[in-house]
Amino acid sequence: MEPPHTPIEKTTQPDELSITLAIADATTVSSPDISDSKKEIDTSTEIVLESTLSPSPPVPSESLKPSLLEGGVKGWLAVLGSLLIHCFVFAPTEFVFGVFVLHYQDVFPESPASAIAFVGTTGSAITYIAGFLSGILADRFGFRPTAFAGSVIMALSLVGASFSTQLWHLYVTQGVLFGIGASFAYYPAIAVPSQYFVKHRGLAIGIAVSGTGLGGGSASVLIAEKKVNFVEYEEEQQDQERTMIGESFKATEATDVETEVKRNNRPSFFQALHVFKNPQFLSLTLAELTVSIGYLIPLYFMQTYAVYIGLSAEQGAFILGLSNGSAFVGRILLGIISDRVSNTKTLLFCCWATAFSVIVFWTFAKSFGMLLLMGMTFCMFVGAYVSLVPVAVAESFGTDTIASMIGLMYGAGGLAMWGGSPLAGYILDLTLPNLSYTPVIMTASISLVLGAIFVTSWAYFHWRATRPVVNGGHTKDRML
Repeated sequence: MEPPHTPIEKTTQPDELSITLAIADATTVSSPDISDSKKEIDTSTEIVLESTLSPSPPVPSESLKPSLLEGGVKGWLAVLGSLLIHCFVFAPTEFVFGVFVLHYQDVFPESPASAIAFVGTTGSAITYIAGFLSGILADRFGFRPTAFAGSVIMALSLVGASFSTQLWHLYVTQGVLFGIGASFAYYPAIAVPSQYFVKHRGLAIGIAVSGTGLGGGSASVLIAEKKVNFVEYEEEQQDQERTMIGESFKATEATDVETEVKRNNRPSFFQALHVFKNPQFLSLTLAELTVSIGYLIPLYFMQTYAVYIGLSAEQGAFILGLSNGSAFVGRILLGIISDRVSNTKTLLFCCWATAFSVIVFWTFAKSFGMLLLMGMTFCMFVGAYVSLVPVAVAESFGTDTIASMIGLMYGAGGLAMWGGSPLAGYILDLTLPNLSYTPVIMTASISLVLGAIFVTSWAYFHWRATRPVVNGGHTKDRML
């Protein structure tokens, strides 16, 4: 079975497309003639250009795209499988962990807030840090086997968490083991839509990633209303996941075939690390590092902050549930906008809007309505940011090794995520006995602003690498 987007085959007679491509090739910086002449003139200049300009992914012609909004039935089945995985991989460690903070404070009253926050942070951080390995494994051995192995590990870790009697038991089960399994499932899930979509890539990834908001929103409300035990709920969801992954991820057979064919051409682990020399990749990685520090802070402390300003725990859970629901809507809506307007502009807007929501709305959130506005705004834009970064990676580097690229980038961000929420919890403990959330809000705000600055630098380098070349080697500036 062939992958959804096959390279353009040689034809016996030139057509309009081949003539257009030939003209484009003749005018690009990467033209063989121009490259050879540059090597003869100045070898050092060529090395600088190679390290600065990243390869652009090939865009297939309209005639090569399957019907039904480009990806075809296989593409949308892959999106469905990715959405199902996203529903479960972050629920126990991110999107509903704020509900668990209050519960764990009752179960382990001797444990400080920073120690409790470290449970969820460990799971989230391991999910991303293990991307150094799981992304490369997915590219080398196939998306479906890697995702299935991750689902099994997640299910076993949650069973182990149900027997936990001490806090460190949760570190091992809900933290480390679940994080490893989630990592094995997550990177194939985030990478597979890009294998089927180009024109509608933002929409496809937005729908897939919206599963985190869908799963988090439903789980937080169910847990808060005590309609279902969390461990039982997660085990049931994991049973559904194992069943549906086998069916839905049959759509990734084409990607697995492509991986098998190109396996010998995949870079090794140390070869893959060379991408950190690229300014676009380095900028996105630094953005992940800084954003990851403050990314989980509002999610983890929103419920306790609601109680702090006089709301009930049920109201806090309701706000968290609606906020996760807004993330579901934001990822799809802003994914559509990124396809129609520009992924670069949409990503920039989401980064700065996320920082604004924390700096302004959370600072002045002293009522139910204001806290709800903050939560929904934050989750909508930060959720869209998460879904648009893989689109940026695909646009900047192509899709051949996209799982490895995202794994390395998110792995670096996971290192920062490991310390973000515990740091906020430690700062919050320092304000006792006069409890104040202002230092926590400031910590999240600074990290998100720095992340927006680094995304802005990526947009600049991406513009430099993709701006068109016109007569005489001069360029016509434009923002993609």
